[in-house]
Amino acid sequence: MNTLFRETYYLFIRAFKQSLRPYVALVPEFVVPIFFFLINSAAFQRAVEIPGFSAESYLAFYAPVALLTAIFFTTGSTGIEVVTDISNGYMDRLFVAPVHRISIVLGKLLSVGARAAIQTIIMLIFLVIWGAPFVAGLEGVLMLLGLAFLFGMAWSGIGLTLAFLTKNPRIVQSSFIFFFPFSFVTTSQLPLDLLDGWYKQAVLLNPVTYILEAMRALMLRGYVSLTASTIDIGFVAAILFGLVTLTAAFFSFRLLSA
Repeated sequence: MNTLFRETYYLFIRAFKQSLRPYVALVPEFVVPIFFFLINSAAFQRAVEIPGFSAESYLAFYAPVALLTAIFFTTGSTGIEVVTDISNGYMDRLFVAPVHRISIVLGKLLSVGARAAIQTIIMLIFLVIWGAPFVAGLEGVLMLLGLAFLFGMAWSGIGLTLAFLTKNPRIVQSSFIFFFPFSFVTTSQLPLDLLDGWYKQAVLLNPVTYILEAMRALMLRGYVSLTASTIDIGFVAAILFGLVTLTAAFFSFRLLSA
């Protein structure tokens, strides 16, 4: 067991450093979420005048979307990193080395979760400086980071599955298309009560909706009796989403390493 922990730790460090290089590739992970936040919070600020809108300002309402977008972009390149390891022979060297196979995937997943949490705290600092509220205190920050950690790993499961199955960088890169339905078919633009028809039903079926609502509840109201169930459901949604995507990733990894 100690050997497994040690192997996972070293593979985590290696994967974490790999995710930071080249440093110029980190720029979109910061710029894109900030760009969407600045544009949308300014363009739709009068939406709060709609009867039934649940926030005092659109900036406050949209701020959690910036956190979620940061996680999407931070973890979206995980599959490309794995394809690179496969193509340059690094993965083959791991397979013939006396290393537990599960530590290979665990090290990568832990690095993804850590990057998602770090990106979230950096983005949260920016949002608060810009004027977004955060009333949940230190406990809320820890819960937010935990949610980011879980969702970051869960989202990376899509890219990992495609990387292990196809070993094709173009196919893995095209998985970015999943970002659009999972991020836009949510309550990112308007509260659920203001949605209707098939779109509202699609939003309710999207697990990311509940993760976003949990982040929004933490930022705007904190972990109190009125929001506890929303936040708890967000954690459950992240875990269930991860069970699906990471089960597929582990199964695909077994096929690769067989």
